[in-house]
Amino acid sequence: MNLKDKRILVTGGTGFIGAAVVNKLINQGCYVNIISLSKKSIWRIDDNSNYKLFNIDLRNPKKVKNCIKNIKPEIIFHLAAYINPEQDFYNIDKAFSINFNGTKNLLQSLNEFDYDLFINTGTGHEYGDIKPPFKETDRENPIYPYAASKIAATYLCEMMANTFDKSIITIRPFITYGPKQVSRSLIPSLIFSAIEKKKLSLTPCDQRREFLYIDDLVEAYYSLAKNYKKVRKMGIFNVGTGKEIQIREIVNLISKKFKDSQFIIGDKPYRHGVYMHFYSSINKINNAIGWVPKWKIEDGIDMTIKWWLNNRDKWIKYKQFWEKI
Repeated sequence: MNLKDKRILVTGGTGFIGAAVVNKLINQGCYVNIISLSKKSIWRIDDNSNYKLFNIDLRNPKKVKNCIKNIKPEIIFHLAAYINPEQDFYNIDKAFSINFNGTKNLLQSLNEFDYDLFINTGTGHEYGDIKPPFKETDRENPIYPYAASKIAATYLCEMMANTFDKSIITIRPFITYGPKQVSRSLIPSLIFSAIEKKKLSLTPCDQRREFLYIDDLVEAYYSLAKNYKKVRKMGIFNVGTGKEIQIREIVNLISKKFKDSQFIIGDKPYRHGVYMHFYSSINKINNAIGWVPKWKIEDGIDMTIKWWLNNRDKWIKYKQFWEKI
């Protein structure tokens, strides 16, 4: 199914994943409407001619409703979110305000329109501390306020789909990395510290996680959208590699690329409640549309490092993220 003739909306379209989705759509000849809280990350979008940006806070229902009336979107990629995977009780209000209420406002504004597909973005953290591999039918057990807010939004989407016959699905991405990611997550923190020749204290790094390259995740979004008639009632899709890798291996891969890296393994204790294994089953999305990840971790890290080495002017503006570690 060709998306070129569809009215497309991407919320959070200047973020790491959102902008990658926007770039994919533009490269495929689509015109994209973007909702973003800020313009400061617009540098992530490669082509400045084939999109329209709306600076709107999804927590403002009136502005959201007016925007949706203007766009009348047929395909919606909902990626706007407050992301904070920390066990911090005090970020509950912000997490639910943005991730749940923002989603609610968006869905309410869309309710009078017959859209083809709404792709909600959840997170692999919704599963929390249960036995992997995680399947879409598993009962979640979140340990972060962020994850709890995402589960609430996912359940809201499922209710809207089932009760009001809306075409809504949810993607649950697992740990995603790649070029243009500026955050305190593991891989950007390692690369920043290596380039800047700063010491980075780490846990024993025995825990195992699932790492997905950004291009694979974007292809999953795009493929699901193209197959909207087929997947519209299929609920939740895990998007990952289906394989776990030890954190220590990630550290070693990056350490080998920088002879002056100063990664101190075992210098920090594990956080309370940390789980040692965390990965998904991706059978559902594979069976539904044939999607499988293509990028090897070694190649993905090489591409990510290459971007960092060639784009200091972009990431240096965010150095406070990593200097707080």
